[in-house]
Amino acid sequence: MKVLLTTLNAKYIHSSLALRYLEKYCASEETEILIEEYTINDHIEKITKNIYQKDAHVVGFSCYIWNITMTLEIADRLKKVKPDCMVILGGPEVSYDAVDLLSKHSYIDYIVVGEGEETLKELLRCLSSSQSPVGIQGLVARAADGKIVDGGSRPFISHLDVIPCPYNENDLNVLKGKIIYYETSRGCPFQCSYCLSSTIEGVRYFSMDRVKSDLLFLIRNKVKQVKFVDRTFNCHKKRAMEIFEFLAAHAENTNFHFEIAADLLDDDMIEYLSKIPKGLFQFEIGVQSTNPETIKSIDRKMAFSRVAQNVIRLRQNDNIHLHLDLIAGLPEEDYASFASSFDDVFGLRPHVLQLGFLKLLKGSKIRQQAEQYGYKCTTVPPYEVLENNRMSYGDIVKLKGIEDILEKYHNSGAFGKSVHYMLRHHYPSPFRFFEDMAVYFEDKGFDKRSCSRKSLYDILFKFYKEKISGNTEEFSDYLKYDFVLNQKGANLPYWAYQEPVKEFREKCFEFLKNENNIKEFLPQYIGIPAKKIIKEVGFAGFRFNVLKGDRQKTVLLFDYNTLKTYDITRNFL
Repeated sequence: MKVLLTTLNAKYIHSSLALRYLEKYCASEETEILIEEYTINDHIEKITKNIYQKDAHVVGFSCYIWNITMTLEIADRLKKVKPDCMVILGGPEVSYDAVDLLSKHSYIDYIVVGEGEETLKELLRCLSSSQSPVGIQGLVARAADGKIVDGGSRPFISHLDVIPCPYNENDLNVLKGKIIYYETSRGCPFQCSYCLSSTIEGVRYFSMDRVKSDLLFLIRNKVKQVKFVDRTFNCHKKRAMEIFEFLAAHAENTNFHFEIAADLLDDDMIEYLSKIPKGLFQFEIGVQSTNPETIKSIDRKMAFSRVAQNVIRLRQNDNIHLHLDLIAGLPEEDYASFASSFDDVFGLRPHVLQLGFLKLLKGSKIRQQAEQYGYKCTTVPPYEVLENNRMSYGDIVKLKGIEDILEKYHNSGAFGKSVHYMLRHHYPSPFRFFEDMAVYFEDKGFDKRSCSRKSLYDILFKFYKEKISGNTEEFSDYLKYDFVLNQKGANLPYWAYQEPVKEFREKCFEFLKNENNIKEFLPQYIGIPAKKIIKEVGFAGFRFNVLKGDRQKTVLLFDYNTLKTYDITRNFL
């Protein structure tokens, strides 16, 4: 029996951990299991054709809020042209109303509810031997007479090590260049009302021997990034520390991304993390809100003062990329309160501040509380909140505009000096800056078209000149710094201070021909001709010292391979 397991990922760079768990766990002599992944950006006709051509007896779809609408249409088309094919759905988007889905959609044969390994294995065993799977725990099935039968809930797998490693060398070859997802545990100790993890009690762990073996396999196969999907990776301090230490001892060029609770970090762990090599770890920290009433209303346990203290300490070392999250639309938080939360979190100087919008997920407690908080959300997935009794649709729309500006001018990392300059001199509230920029984009029509990175520098200069009473020359130097650092080889814009072209270029070559300069600033280029080095570096003159913040003419050297900047004024002038 040929089985095809498939899903539609949100982006090409993503991969499905769930499909590979199912494939490895359900492998048997009776079944040939294939995996095919698509994205929501692929055409439905193309996906359907590809699935049809696989000529599988059974097709299983992994369903999430981002792909359920397309998945249902593909399954419908597939069943019409291949009626003998068994269609199975599974995943969080179909686990909470499986009976209703089967009642409404005749092209679905089975829905695997919740944790799928055991249920799917038993289902495939029945199908391959022509036995009836009706009544299997964890399965909602359409019986021969058309009756829908719910087999009831299935206990979770207690010893996770029985599930094989989800990856082999062939998987890693297929997934080259994509994010590899991995988990060391299932479940979460917290009960946040908006999260599906709150529907599962307790946390189960893979053994440390198993985890280390899997991670060593990924490291030795030179995986670029491993993203841990543990809901709160550091909820068990001893385990987290042991894994951190293992990765630090064995990792080479792999980056590891963790979701952590910053308030659970203690002094010992922060001290240890301060010595981690730069680029090895990334931390995603879900703050969500700093309003105490909001935190209480979503059953969340978080001491923001502790979070702030620990994030500041992590940020000082600047060796771990910090990604902090906020959610707009939570209970008890109006527009002004959200602005305050934004300023609180932005003030911690995260590398990325993710502004997300609440989704009333099927199965979540907060979806059941929709009437209590006056929630209105989209009828179709992803069930995103439109308004509630504290925040209007107009407020949500404004925050959408701010989110776009935040992505462009902060999360991109391409405007560090210039935006910081404006915040330092003109905007005590970071939220107000992003709000004003969003209004400016809308007024000028920039929000209706795609803006290149290069054009964003011009727009920011025009905004400063038109909306802010400040030193345009000084600001343009800070903006020029960001431009030169992030736009390798690009011609300087009209607003940037221009050095005498011929004389300045000649001095650049003279600088690179000087062996002492290369030894001091660019030792990796020793012995390489200046005409080759100049392709990898940049030079720029400034009327102000943008590194020190004083009014002194400066020449800076930009090394694009290391993204380091050097003040070479004394060697250059």
